[in-house]
Amino acid sequence: MMMSDVNLDAEQQSTRSVVRILIQVIGFAASIAALGWAVKVALKEENRAQLENLQNASVAQVMMLVGLSFASVAVNGVIFWVVIRPVHKIRVTDVISTNAIGTFLAYLPFKMSLVARVAIHNKRDGVPVLTIGAWFAAIGVLMLAVLGPMALMSFVLKEVGVLWWIGVVGSVALSVGLLIVIARVFYGDRGVARLASVGLLKRVTEMDSFSKMHAGFDMVACPVSSIWASVFRLLDVLAFAGRFVVAAAVLGLPISGNDALLLGSVYFLIGVFSPFGMLGTREAGTIGAAALFGVSSAAIGTGGGDGGEGPIAAAVVFITAVEAVVNLGCAGFGVAWLRIAPKKDAQVEHAD
Repeated sequence: MMMSDVNLDAEQQSTRSVVRILIQVIGFAASIAALGWAVKVALKEENRAQLENLQNASVAQVMMLVGLSFASVAVNGVIFWVVIRPVHKIRVTDVISTNAIGTFLAYLPFKMSLVARVAIHNKRDGVPVLTIGAWFAAIGVLMLAVLGPMALMSFVLKEVGVLWWIGVVGSVALSVGLLIVIARVFYGDRGVARLASVGLLKRVTEMDSFSKMHAGFDMVACPVSSIWASVFRLLDVLAFAGRFVVAAAVLGLPISGNDALLLGSVYFLIGVFSPFGMLGTREAGTIGAAALFGVSSAAIGTGGGDGGEGPIAAAVVFITAVEAVVNLGCAGFGVAWLRIAPKKDAQVEHAD
């Protein structure tokens, strides 16, 4: 390769890096603007009655909201722990602490949460980077196996009741069971052999890095890990919905269980997939979803030409404020724990 070609490639890479940075900065600025808009809507004159109710919130209600926010941090940490357990042994306290740090950093752009998780688990816990990628992919697949059936049941039944619970439990069990069956076809040495039998994949399976990526099948193939991860994911979504139930009770808003589940799910999913950090995007997106999907008109506001930007905004901002305080505290404890806890060499196991 000529020197001019090398210089051209370097210039192109530099340009791409600058563009990516600019996109993140602009996206984060837009997210902050969205947060400002959400706060402005929450502080509207017509929402004053709801905001005044905050002064009358009981200690039990505030503690319940704090507890549900803390539960999300802990439950997500446990999900990470149970999924990695078939291939690497890491202390559950270490994984929860790392999740606490990552959750707080998720407010920021540049995928700081992902960078921190990879750095900690790779440097401290000895998990290969490619295995970490497979780990996150396994968590994502199991998450979809839970959220997909929940969304389907909510769309079909329109109301959270006994029939909804039966449908969710049954369909989640079916989808997770199907994932486990598929993963067990391709996990372990026999699974590698099956993949190698496909001509196009044979060369891939012979690569040194393949075994690290293949660990994702071993994680999902473990019935105990996948089932517990799915149970905890269901609890996590319910915890998000519970926040809206409590916030609505404090503010005096008429939000049904189905509304709370919808808003909690939207709030959670935007936080997971937002490319510029979850601050602002979740709040604006959840307020918009409340109007789009027809949450109780008294809760979103239909009068005064506000386009659905009503009292629900106060609930969303209230939830975010409490969550931010909890996440900051959890991240602080997470950093302290990882500093004082001795490192433990990762031990490899095989899926059950």
